Amino acid sequence: MDGLRQHHRTSSRCIVVVLGAATAMAGSLRADDRSRPLDRPRFLGAGSCSSAGCHAAAIAGHEPWQSAATVWAFRDPHARAHDVLSGPLAERIVAVLASRHPDVPRVPAREHRSCIGCHATGQGVALAEGVSCESCHGAAERWVVAHTLPGWNTPGNERGLVDLADPFVCAGTCAQCHVGGTPTVDGLPREVSHDIVAAGHPRLAFDLRASKRAEPPHWRDRFTDAPPDPRAEANVEPPLGPVDEWALGRLGLLDAQLRQMLSHTFAAPTTDVADAWPEFAAFDCYGCHRAAVAAIDRGLSAGRPAASPRLQPLLWAQLGLLLPVHTAASVHALRDGVERRWYARPERSALEAARVAVAAARAEIGHRLAALPDAALATEIVRGTNPDSWDESAAALWALEAVVDRAARRRGEALGAAAPRLAAARRLLEFDAVRGPAGDVRFDSPRQHDARAIAAALEGIASLFANEDAAAGDRRERTGLRVGHAERKPPERFLPSESE
Repeated sequence: MDGLRQHHRTSSRCIVVVLGAATAMAGSLRADDRSRPLDRPRFLGAGSCSSAGCHAAAIAGHEPWQSAATVWAFRDPHARAHDVLSGPLAERIVAVLASRHPDVPRVPAREHRSCIGCHATGQGVALAEGVSCESCHGAAERWVVAHTLPGWNTPGNERGLVDLADPFVCAGTCAQCHVGGTPTVDGLPREVSHDIVAAGHPRLAFDLRASKRAEPPHWRDRFTDAPPDPRAEANVEPPLGPVDEWALGRLGLLDAQLRQMLSHTFAAPTTDVADAWPEFAAFDCYGCHRAAVAAIDRGLSAGRPAASPRLQPLLWAQLGLLLPVHTAASVHALRDGVERRWYARPERSALEAARVAVAAARAEIGHRLAALPDAALATEIVRGTNPDSWDESAAALWALEAVVDRAARRRGEALGAAAPRLAAARRLLEFDAVRGPAGDVRFDSPRQHDARAIAAALEGIASLFANEDAAAGDRRERTGLRVGHAERKPPERFLPSESE
């Protein structure tokens, strides 16, 4: 009872502070609030989350959710996302963009519409907060109080709190800026176009698990922190694990890419999103900027001109694992058609059919991959990778890291030989750093990618699982990699809703 009373006091204090913060900040965060449609929820700013009774407790000695705002403010680079727009690189980028339109007054990067849609959550005074809570969790006006009350359940809520515990949703939310997405509620574009990359912006490269590993966590990571309970009843749905997170995250990114392609080809005329195709940001930079000699030497370019654009391999890798055969045809047809006729606008029906296929894969990916032994899954990841491509090699490494984590959970102990092999593969994929006049400069492209070395490294990681017993291999033969269905049913909260 004491614990319940303490929770009630904490929740009550949180509600009081939240209401006060919401009242104080509601009028200043969005420049267009007065013309805001009544059905659009209001952004309240990071202050609505930042009381000690809510999410701004000290980091030491508190649960991650209790100190989430503290971690964000002091350790998370998202809090300084707007600050970087005052740096020399941002100014060079907007200078190049402005040079193409000399008759238009130049706007600094920290105010530029092409920048602040992703580098900040609010406008006006809220720009200084950078990318704050509501960029990821959703505009808080309708849920900021409700989510503190007894009986609150984030999955399926209708108040706009985003269910980031679902890897598909989480990846799609991150992708709004890290791949490209629909404009913000203020109409600001969220995309890094080919023009912006050509002006000097680093190209976008994102993976959900790799990004979470690089972030200072303000969450309890249930995909890696807690091993499955061996005492659980057989008919109880097991929790999702690292491979589920990887697979659902990859599908979420692919769906985001398809949505972005739809916006590029069928954008509304009133938005800032380019209504033009091709948008080369959707393609592999190195398909055009480097001769495809490796593919020609290996006879893999039959029927396709050398150096023709290829859709971003980082987002389209491992489709053989992610998509079951009975739904994959529409995705493969779209990809092949776009790459062969990259200059032609994709058909809306083909893009929408591919999204339907991704939704179907999302509904059953968990139980299909759960039926695969670790050795079989690791082998298929390596087999499905072209090591000549840095993007495919990086995607394979992220996938193998998930398999290693799953194996450790299943065995109840870490695979001792895995850590040095994973570290060695990461080093092979790091971009070069060179000494320049102003100090070290790290390139944002793989200038010296060693395909043979990374192929050997990936095979070495997969070989860790080679001694799995024959029974596991027999189970794989009975189940089938792409068309088999195990008995386990995916949790309902991770199935696509009718609105999606």
